[in-house]
Amino acid sequence: MGGNEKRYSIPIGWTTDVNVAALSEATIGAGKGLNSVLYLTVGTGIGGGDIISGRILEGFSHPEMGHIKVQQHLMDTFKGNCPFHGNCLEGMASGPSIEARLKKKGSEVDINYEVWDFVADYLAQALHTYTLMLRPNIIILGGGVMKSPGLLAKTKKRLIASIKDYIEIPPIDQYLCLPQLGDNAGVIGGFILAEQELNNGPIHE
Repeated sequence: MGGNEKRYSIPIGWTTDVNVAALSEATIGAGKGLNSVLYLTVGTGIGGGDIISGRILEGFSHPEMGHIKVQQHLMDTFKGNCPFHGNCLEGMASGPSIEARLKKKGSEVDINYEVWDFVADYLAQALHTYTLMLRPNIIILGGGVMKSPGLLAKTKKRLIASIKDYIEIPPIDQYLCLPQLGDNAGVIGGFILAEQELNNGPIHE
């Protein structure tokens, strides 16, 4: 960020909120000591960041993991609410998608209601894809939607059923988990990014 560096005379780090959350969990959180850490936030939107050997994975820009397409659950009649893709992962499994279906927030919906089966199914589809493409050591699922009691367990069960025996993944209770740093992951990650930028220069692949 050359203009800002010239103005403030200090190194400037720049990335997405989910990338810094991923960075913090990979550095001092649930993924500490692991080579490849995938962090997915499921809340008002869905986004993901992958940290490989301490570096944020990016190409011409950051990954848009929330906008991959998913197959419609056979019992789900909702058409999705993503303004760009309709029934992409974010359009089918984010907080606003739950509210658009039921006219109430997910926090007000019992975990036994069928919408959580749909959400778990869509998340498992995405995690299946990320698992095969990226082969992370761990996948951390953050965001407000993941605070719904029982959703993580449903997602684990569906991921196992989806992967089947095609590849061997780490034990599921180690492989899929909630953030160790909770809602502070993003703020902590910002400080880690700043420290790395100051000491080591750009950390993006």
